[in-house]
Amino acid sequence: MTYQEFIQKVHLITGLDLESYKERQMERRIRQLLHRKNLDFKTFYAELASNKAAKEEFLNYLTINTSGFFRDEHIYSYLADEVIKNLLKEYARLNIWSAGCSTGEEPYTLSIILHEMGAGLRAKILASDIDPGALEKAKKGCYHPRQLEKVAPGIKKRYFQYKEGCYYFRDRYKRIVSFQQQNLLDGLTEPVPPMQLILCRNVFIYFKVEVQEKLIERFSSLLPAGGYFVTGCAEMISQPQRFGLEKKIPAVYQKVPAVSPD
Repeated sequence: MTYQEFIQKVHLITGLDLESYKERQMERRIRQLLHRKNLDFKTFYAELASNKAAKEEFLNYLTINTSGFFRDEHIYSYLADEVIKNLLKEYARLNIWSAGCSTGEEPYTLSIILHEMGAGLRAKILASDIDPGALEKAKKGCYHPRQLEKVAPGIKKRYFQYKEGCYYFRDRYKRIVSFQQQNLLDGLTEPVPPMQLILCRNVFIYFKVEVQEKLIERFSSLLPAGGYFVTGCAEMISQPQRFGLEKKIPAVYQKVPAVSPD
């Protein structure tokens, strides 16, 4: 079985379209995994097709669940001081989407920011990811001390409960976050309401350019004029005006009003 045959078959059993990812990078990761397991494509596919645990492990390996609380602190400072502050002046309630939320650090960071601003009851956060294993960890909300290295002691004390070597995000602050399994490459399988703020950070970097642009267009279509879209700091939208966006600072874009033809 060739690599192309393997990824086509994997798409059928996982729903993950590996052809949308940067080919060299993805093929290298998969071949490294096969080398460690001492398997070929045919044998490994048979294992994935017959073993649910192996399939979930493979999916978790590919989706690269790397996150942390207040990752890129300057971005969260800008969101709190400029973006969310201004949106709260305009909207009675906010809809926020954390797309590719991994194990929950990003949506829970947003929950902390909103509650610190006294706006915890004025927002709903949709947190989505393709990996069911990551979502289960996010719902549990249990984090190793090293994952909270950038969390101030006072915030840590208010929002987390330490128990048996783990920091648990407190239930009262989870209530504004809802988790949903979602494959961004397959489109929106469940209706998503208009959003005032969308974050899709450190996800685009793994996709081909044409796939990135398709996703940006989709996200932009869900934003009203004045809404915001946030990418990872290593990601850049080329010519954001093509998507009705304007760069405010690196990684943060604002939806601009549509220009009516004369």
